[in-house]
Amino acid sequence: EYGPLQARVGLRATDTAYQLTVEIPGVSEKDVSLDISGDTMTIRGEKRQEKEEKAKDYYRIERSYGSFQRVLSLPEDVDQDTIKATFKNGVLTVTMPRKAVTGGAEVKQIEITPAP
Repeated sequence: EYGPLQARVGLRATDTAYQLTVEIPGVSEKDVSLDISGDTMTIRGEKRQEKEEKAKDYYRIERSYGSFQRVLSLPEDVDQDTIKATFKNGVLTVTMPRKAVTGGAEVKQIEITPAP
């Protein structure tokens, strides 16, 4: 069995952090990678399974492979230096603390005029 691996992604935001969860059952921690380049996060994973059966008159090996890749844009206020990732029971959890906003963002008022 070959083909893409299904990975469910969820994102939750609080005042202090974003929490990304990626459900990838059947994939082990060593087969998952997480990279950040600029404001883009790439999550890759690969599932490799091998099932072996031996009997007196036959020998059979079943192999299945699948892979996935998710590319996500990071919010502007993520503190990239403090991102942490954990993996447990087929779920990758990425915690991305938010930077404290100092001084506030400048707000620019746009004048609205009636259309001709």
